[in-house]
Amino acid sequence: MSILDVARGAYTRAPRLVRKSLAPLVSLVPTGAKYGRSYQHWRQRIATLAANPASAHAAHLDALRGLLGKAHDHSPFYRELLDRHLGSGFDYNGAMPEDLRRLPILKKWDLEAAGDAVLTVPRASVDRADTSGSNAERPFGFYLDRDRSPREQAFVMDSWSRAGFSETDSKIVLRGVGLDRRGRVSSEWEPALRELRLSVFPMSRDDVARYADLIDHHGVRYLYGYPSAIVLMASHLIRLGRSLQLPLKGILPISEPLLPHQRAIIAAAFGDAPIANFYGLSEKVLFANESMTQPGHYTFQPLYGLAELVDEDDRPVTEPGREGRLIGTGFLSTSMPFIRYDTHDRATLVELPSEANGQRMQVSSILPRRKPDYLIAADGGRIVSIDLTPEKPRFFTGVEEFQFVQHEPGKVTMRYVPAPGGTEQDALNIVADLEERVLHRLSFTVQQVEQIASGRGGKRTFIDQRLDMGKY
Repeated sequence: MSILDVARGAYTRAPRLVRKSLAPLVSLVPTGAKYGRSYQHWRQRIATLAANPASAHAAHLDALRGLLGKAHDHSPFYRELLDRHLGSGFDYNGAMPEDLRRLPILKKWDLEAAGDAVLTVPRASVDRADTSGSNAERPFGFYLDRDRSPREQAFVMDSWSRAGFSETDSKIVLRGVGLDRRGRVSSEWEPALRELRLSVFPMSRDDVARYADLIDHHGVRYLYGYPSAIVLMASHLIRLGRSLQLPLKGILPISEPLLPHQRAIIAAAFGDAPIANFYGLSEKVLFANESMTQPGHYTFQPLYGLAELVDEDDRPVTEPGREGRLIGTGFLSTSMPFIRYDTHDRATLVELPSEANGQRMQVSSILPRRKPDYLIAADGGRIVSIDLTPEKPRFFTGVEEFQFVQHEPGKVTMRYVPAPGGTEQDALNIVADLEERVLHRLSFTVQQVEQIASGRGGKRTFIDQRLDMGKY
């Protein structure tokens, strides 16, 4: 990893005042050099193997074998586990994906209990990271390679390039409650990284009017951020009757599911700008690109990790159309190996990985573990949110923002912020329609609020699920 790989990561993590003082110097660095040699190498690899399934299959096997060998040689936890299930004489240079099925599926608490014995390097040489706990689930602490950022960014940029985005383009960034520690700065132009950063909370209609002026002033053509924040901006622009002077060239959503009704609102505000969506995990275990022509269909990247789908008895899901749990074996960061790691996310199989498709498993209908996008009916059945809300924005007439909250099966509260001129009857009309759509398997009440609370980083959850989802 070059010094520029390190420097770029350090710059992006630096405090605002430090970045502000360094920005003029960083902006002078040529774009190719700014991203570093490791990044450029991985962009080239990803692009080359995308067009050659046979080479992708070979590279996938090399990565798997390298991971297993490193885990066995350098991690006491994995050495004992691998010897026990594969045998002490197992040839890791000849390992195949099917050999993984002989290993147990690991939960986060298995890795927590292992402590430093799970690591392949000294703890002082890795970065600590945490998942955000929710739904009665505590945060999970883990460790990542310090040089992972250029590799990770290569996969992200490859995904965004499908919408035409490149390293020389600027983008609007909708993430983060405040841009300073006190939350007093709501917008800033970051010249070194070509980012117009806009606070997503509370993001009132007046805020969005001002943001639109800033977007026009800087001529930014790509929009990046949480879907919930993008949709809120789009809704305000629609109600303001405001269009951006330069139409967006692409939408770059992150971190949350993008629902059909949200896509419709985005299209109403920003036209036919392509949406380059991807699936990833904080643990850097799996990465999948959403199809640009089939929303909700994802293809996993074979250089990033090995994806499996298993049923409730941990048996492989092999029949297209069947749902299962996503299990990941990660190649991107190996200081703390994740081998057959239960992501607790769910998906429906479209196509199994194979040599013919370059070990690219395809799935649909990914349901994330921490922010489940489904509600529980009185009979214990799941009602998926994409079946809940229609795609037409006018369905939500009179409501500025909304969120579903569930504390017990069969009962749901819709929190809502009224639009100017909106009334409680508008909200009641919405939930009456929803009850009919779900055949009265759910009953709804409404609760007017001044604002929808946001979580860490400014995310607004579509469903605030308070039930123990392990029971359903």
